[in-house]
Amino acid sequence: MKIGFSLSSLMAASALFAAISVAQSSPPHLDSSNMPSDLNGTAGSVTGYVRDLACPYRNHSKEAAKPPDDVCVKACAKAGAPLGIITPDGTIFNVISHTMPDTDERARLIPYVAKTVRASGKLFERNGAHAIAIDKIEVVSN
Repeated sequence: MKIGFSLSSLMAASALFAAISVAQSSPPHLDSSNMPSDLNGTAGSVTGYVRDLACPYRNHSKEAAKPPDDVCVKACAKAGAPLGIITPDGTIFNVISHTMPDTDERARLIPYVAKTVRASGKLFERNGAHAIAIDKIEVVSN
């Protein structure tokens, strides 16, 4: 009978340890209210064309920033391609969320595919790569 008591105590202790381990191993959820300032980026805005990202990485011509025909851009977006904003000088901005872990922002860009927009929010740069966490986005005239 003492073995049963020890076994149940061991099982309870194991369950408690597992619960504590899971709680400690889950990543913290950070948003604008609790994000450390050095992870917040800098305020700014970007004006550019919303499009799939594969073509401008492959095609370095000036037309990749804003092609004369939007058919291919719309087809790539419809097929599920990653989206971003490319400025007239060719700088590509990936769109990230304001939270960590990062959340998918693609649905937010879909209405703006093949349009020129001004996006304002928090800007990030690392080793030549650029990103924006968008607060506000609006279509601008060409």
